[in-house]
Amino acid sequence: MTETRLDRPTMQAARRQGSRAVTIVLGAGRVAVVAAGALVLGGLTSPAQGFLPEWLGGFANSSGGWSVLVFALVLAVRARPALSAVLGAVAFVLLVEGYRIVSGWRGFPYDEPFQNVFTILGLLVGPVIGVSAALLRASSPTWRTLAVVPLSTVLVGEGLYGLVVLDQGPGAVYWVLQMVLGAAFLAWGTMRTRSSARTWVPVVTAGSVVALSIVFVVAYTALPGLLM
Repeated sequence: MTETRLDRPTMQAARRQGSRAVTIVLGAGRVAVVAAGALVLGGLTSPAQGFLPEWLGGFANSSGGWSVLVFALVLAVRARPALSAVLGAVAFVLLVEGYRIVSGWRGFPYDEPFQNVFTILGLLVGPVIGVSAALLRASSPTWRTLAVVPLSTVLVGEGLYGLVVLDQGPGAVYWVLQMVLGAAFLAWGTMRTRSSARTWVPVVTAGSVVALSIVFVVAYTALPGLLM
C-alpha cells in the first residue's frame, strides 16, 4: 500500500506520542531507581553511625556525606537537568526517610515523617545538587566546570564548620578528609576542562567555592538559633 499525504500527519503524530511515552517510562524508571537507592542508602546510614570508626563516622551523619550520595545517585541515572533537579530533591528527602525508618526499627525514634529540618534543607539543596550532577556531562566546558561548585562547596564548607564549631577530637579527621575531598573534586573539575574552557572559568569556579563555603559556615552556625 502506498503512503499518501493524508497518512503522513497521522504517522508523525503517532511517532511523537510514542516518543513521549518512551520519555515518560524512562523518566519514571529513573525516579524509581533514585528513590529506591536513596531509601536503602539512607537506611544504611543509621547503623553505619555505630560500626564506622570514630574518625569516619561523620560520613553517615553529615550534609557532605549525604550530598555525595545524592550526587552519585542522580549522576548514575544520566537524566537531563530538569528531571535531575526533581531527582535531587527526591533523593535527599528519601535519604532522611530511610534513616528515620531504620532508626525507628532499631529503637531510636527520629522525628515524624517528612517533618525533619533536613527534609526542608533537602528540598532546597537537593535540586541544586541534582542539576550539578547532570551538568557534569554537559557539552559546554563552562557548565562542566561550574558543575563542581555545589558539591565542592558543601564538602569544604561543612568540613570547615566541623573543624571550627563541632569537633577538634578524633572526629576532626573526617572533617579534614571531607575538605580534602571537596578540594580534590574542585581541582579535578577545573583541570578536566582546562584546554577547552575560557580562562576566567576556573578562577570563577574556585572563587565561588571559597566564597560560598564561608557563607555555608555562617549559615550553618546561625541555623540552630533560627530553628528555636
